[in-house]
Amino acid sequence: MEERKYELRIPRAITTGIIFEAAEKFGLEVDQEKPPEDAFDPRTDLPTKDYVPSIVLRGDSEEELLVARDYIYKKHEEWISGLEEWRKNRMDQILKKARK
Repeated sequence: MEERKYELRIPRAITTGIIFEAAEKFGLEVDQEKPPEDAFDPRTDLPTKDYVPSIVLRGDSEEELLVARDYIYKKHEEWISGLEEWRKNRMDQILKKARK
């Protein structure tokens, strides 16, 4: 009997480092969604519209994907909340160098 694979589409706004970290931690495959038929011109193989594929995680169990999704969203939320502090610290570093 063939094993069933489950998929989880990840929003494009999520940092890829977090996605790959979760894939390694939970033993998931990372892939991209398949483009629609009209996304590329068949003669030139160039995009005909602004198409950016989403990242897809594949795994053997649905529970594993749900745990990975929660992990990804939690890490992304932590990253976003620390971004303003990082920007402030970086701006202070730049201003210190400019004052010298």
